[in-house]
Amino acid sequence: ARQLPASSARQLPASSARQLPASCLVLEMLSLLTVTALALSSPVRPGGRTGARAAAARGGAVLLSEEAGDADAALAAAERELQIALAEAAAAREAASARKETAARAAAEEEAPHARLVLVRHGQSEWNLANRFTGWVDVDLTEQGILEAREAGRLLAAAGLEIDEVHTSLMRRAIRSAVLMLSTLNQCWLPVRKHLELNEQHAGLLTGENKVSCAQKWGVDQVMAWRRNFEDPPPEIAADSAIQRAIATDRRYDAARVPSRECLSAVSRRVAGLWEGTIAPALQEGRTVLVVTHGNTLRALVAYLDGLAPEDVYHVDLPTATPLLYEFDADGAGAEAPVAGLRHAREHGVWGEREGAARHGRFLVDESRVRAAQQAMRQQVLQDIAYSMVTAPTEDGEIKTAFTAPEARQRLSMIEGEGYTVRQTPPAYFFQESERLEEQARSDLEEFRLSTRLLKVPGQKKRVRCALVLLRHGQSSFNHDKIFTGWADPDLTNRGREEARLAGKMLKVAGVERIAMVHTSLLKRAIKTAWLALDEMDLQWTPVQNTWRLNERNYGELQGRVKADCVKAHGLKQVQRWRRGFSDRPPPWSDATLVETIDRRYDLYRGGDFPPRSESLEDCQQRLRPFLYGELGESMRAAVDAALADAEAGGGEYEVPTVLVVASENVLRGLVMEIEGMTQEQIPLVDVPYAVPLVYQLDSALTPVATPWAEPPLRAGWYLGDPTKVRAVQAEIQADLAVEDADDEEEACLVESFDDERGESVREWRCS
Repeated sequence: ARQLPASSARQLPASSARQLPASCLVLEMLSLLTVTALALSSPVRPGGRTGARAAAARGGAVLLSEEAGDADAALAAAERELQIALAEAAAAREAASARKETAARAAAEEEAPHARLVLVRHGQSEWNLANRFTGWVDVDLTEQGILEAREAGRLLAAAGLEIDEVHTSLMRRAIRSAVLMLSTLNQCWLPVRKHLELNEQHAGLLTGENKVSCAQKWGVDQVMAWRRNFEDPPPEIAADSAIQRAIATDRRYDAARVPSRECLSAVSRRVAGLWEGTIAPALQEGRTVLVVTHGNTLRALVAYLDGLAPEDVYHVDLPTATPLLYEFDADGAGAEAPVAGLRHAREHGVWGEREGAARHGRFLVDESRVRAAQQAMRQQVLQDIAYSMVTAPTEDGEIKTAFTAPEARQRLSMIEGEGYTVRQTPPAYFFQESERLEEQARSDLEEFRLSTRLLKVPGQKKRVRCALVLLRHGQSSFNHDKIFTGWADPDLTNRGREEARLAGKMLKVAGVERIAMVHTSLLKRAIKTAWLALDEMDLQWTPVQNTWRLNERNYGELQGRVKADCVKAHGLKQVQRWRRGFSDRPPPWSDATLVETIDRRYDLYRGGDFPPRSESLEDCQQRLRPFLYGELGESMRAAVDAALADAEAGGGEYEVPTVLVVASENVLRGLVMEIEGMTQEQIPLVDVPYAVPLVYQLDSALTPVATPWAEPPLRAGWYLGDPTKVRAVQAEIQADLAVEDADDEEEACLVESFDDERGESVREWRCS
């Protein structure tokens, strides 16, 4: 009523007011309110005045209905008309807001750079802390380095960066930094591509040596020249040196020539091929590329990006885990970039306060902190110090005395609520006798074989040409809370992280020294399980391929719902049919669930029947077949061919290659059904425990070899783990299928009974 102009009240003559009953006056006011609300709330647009006249006409109809004696109906009609007018006004406002947002997005896109390149040095490593030359030695991150990598991920998130592709080296300190950043960014599904070309500069004879000690031995100027000059390599390391032997015999370098030293120009040459063939084309396509690698490798890239002269490269310092962002325009007035058709968006300073050494990258942290870290880096040949970009300032600021671990060891450390393996690798480790460690490994393996009844089967070894390991992810937060997961993307619990690490340890103790390929889904619980298992096996450099076909079965509208609540709503039998039946689909996703779940990780697959809104196990198996007979089959055949070539070239025994698939329970059940040829009555009885390797040995035709180690209903696959623990987890899964709150009298599909002949309880599926 307050919105009604005074002039509106004058539109009703006093004579009319005396002739009409009070109810009619109310109706007239409502009619006027309708017109006024529409006029005041709606933006001026074509037909706007006509709309107001139509509203007024509707108000006139209300008066006619009153004259007919139907006052109550007229009042209701007027109220409806008012609601219609207000709804029209709201819709108009929303449309105007949407147009404004669209225009803003278009303007932002117009202002946004064509492409972005983010360069990040790995977090603090064990030998960074020790102030030692590292080169190609595969030392790990310290606890501080893990914190730094996570903080770098937060910096990328704060900058609003959506990464399109990730490149790193074959070294664990860089690989772990990359995956820690992706985890913090919540972009775990991005493939991490690992390249020899991005390895650190080989430090030659300096490898493992303390920088201050080297300066005292050879002089500060000479050591700084080896560290910084473009064409000055350090002295060569002897081929029979313990450190060089450890590098040269590392499986990741089987097909590579390991240098005995490198200068920065040599690093620049090997990086150039990756730049021209991979990174530059991605930038031309307008992508955002993340490169996580090493200090000298990044110096070579920066020299190329900023067009630095060799004498200027000496002054380039990149602190650990400090993102440096380069932005490129397809046109503009910026300096020319080393990418055809692109220019630098702008200049952000100079390197080493040298005029003419322009820096076109922007550090994503305060420049004063960067300068302090750079100064500390230059002092490391004079003072035995280590620095950090994350540590809270102490009395000495962010600079600490260097520390070298006295012995090799590893431990589990809780960092920001999550467990991480932290390793120490002092230089002395490479000179210690390894017989004691090898003897311990043999003892552990023998005990493991006895506990899992892995007895020799005559002729079995000669038939096996490839090992396929299926691994369910560790426990997720939804598993813990007994919630249907489907394509939702919850994280691992700490129990799940521990299960993933244990899976890696079991495979390592069982003698798996190399994995040819890892296949996993686009869901973080599976991806992180793969990362953690590889980390425990010291195989972080293994290639990993992601595909939506390994995503968990789509549970439709059950996704995100508590399982017990679904049983109350639909009955135990129906829920078990959805969970374990072969052809029963749960209710499909709503539009809201689809929008909430399908993000940019699925952009490549959109269209046609993708994404499925709900899936039965049969549907899941159908979408798995192209993966099983395509990508997975190709990986296994390539691994077999490579193993045969190695055996022929070396004249030794054939080494059975291993391929690892990490996914969710129902996807693995679909694969098992296809691999083992199970029936619809058998597959509901397969319970896949969290993160316990399910091993298949395959012959030359990649057909599974039957084994007495398998437990029904499996014929060829067997669990690599303590049988008692495996059964305990399977019992946990079976209890979850029954649901604690279900009525004992309620009919179910999974029925347990006692078999008198076998003298044990057996389960049956009675809903086929």
